[in-house]
Amino acid sequence: MEIGPTQRRLVEPDRPASARFRFRMVARGDKANALVVLSVKSLIRCHPNTGILLVDANDTPILKQDLFGVENDLEIVHAPPDDDDVARAVGRGSRQHLFYWRHSPKLRSALPPSDRYDVYSDADIIFLRPMDLMSLLGPLANGRIAAAVDESSLDHYQQLGVLASHPASTMLPAAGASGPLLQAGLIFTNPTDDGDFYDLFWDFAVSAARAGHLPDLPSDDMCIVTALLGQGGPLWERQLALGHEWNYITDAQKDAGIFGCAAHYGGHRAKALILSRREELFPPTDRTGSSCAWGTVARVDPATGPALVRGAWPHRVSLPAPSTSHEGLTVPVPFALSWLVPKGGKGFQMVATLARTSQQEQEDQADATFYVYIDGRLADRLQAQSGAVHVNIHLGTAETVTIIGVSNTPGCQAQLNEPFEQYSQHR
Repeated sequence: MEIGPTQRRLVEPDRPASARFRFRMVARGDKANALVVLSVKSLIRCHPNTGILLVDANDTPILKQDLFGVENDLEIVHAPPDDDDVARAVGRGSRQHLFYWRHSPKLRSALPPSDRYDVYSDADIIFLRPMDLMSLLGPLANGRIAAAVDESSLDHYQQLGVLASHPASTMLPAAGASGPLLQAGLIFTNPTDDGDFYDLFWDFAVSAARAGHLPDLPSDDMCIVTALLGQGGPLWERQLALGHEWNYITDAQKDAGIFGCAAHYGGHRAKALILSRREELFPPTDRTGSSCAWGTVARVDPATGPALVRGAWPHRVSLPAPSTSHEGLTVPVPFALSWLVPKGGKGFQMVATLARTSQQEQEDQADATFYVYIDGRLADRLQAQSGAVHVNIHLGTAETVTIIGVSNTPGCQAQLNEPFEQYSQHR
């Protein structure tokens, strides 16, 4: 294959950043037990070298290694909730109790020690594509605390009139009583230098519980996180605000789209939706351990209109004729597809060809932009106009490659070659 003028040659870091992180999750109850299996599997698919610590908070241990079907760095600790001050205010083991108890000193002291950066992750977060963990290494080393800003803060603003006249308002600095809020479902910290973030968090929760104000704090633990890290809070200088793509709060009607890294399925309807679609996210024929791509692709259903489909690609024969031949994949635009780097893979070479889908549109010029990510970090942007673009990447020890394709031209499809096979043939 002759590489044309659109070739890009990219050099990436020599060590996957995910090896520096340990994600911890807490699950209690039937729905959380089922959701955390999806969450763990999706995280490992995006970041194979990350550590995972799962707290089985059920009174009787339920979660076992064989439920996850993985051989990765996964530890399970059984720790039922305590009968503490917060429990006495809201009920031991209740959903509201777990908002606070999961960060309590007693629980954290029972966890296995680790020299990795700590990531608290809710059990109902599904990881859609790799995150740019590399970008967090420097800030976390300097004691920053990273959390996404809540895009649904308008709901919080509407509570301000009530909160301002309530005695609980005296417990909050200005940022905690106004918004926008910081999301509490995905928090990155450096355990050796976090300004005692979680100790302050627990002290705040206990004080509010003893004063009888805990039920009055808007958005539960998000209010406390914002009070600590927001302007006027004791840890204001440590805040590292992440974009919505890091933790997109979705429901049965909203979707994180192709640019979402992590989708947070809050609410009963959203949880039921994601559990009903588990076969789409993790189909029995999932081949993502090889060079098969996974991700989010567009689909136009004559009955329902535009939609998004997630999972290993291709695995749904009802989608618009994906090719599995040596010619590669044909996918509608927009899409976000990721590949796990196969064992021993040192390079990634992709050719993407853009075309219109209907015959009458063939004469019109199609254009698109392809975003290239290595382990979640944006490496390049490539413009295509009714032709091919070429990507040539030397990977080092990268875990994943992600290509996002977008276009303002309706009815576009992109044909992608099999990237790792093509590269090995043309070394």
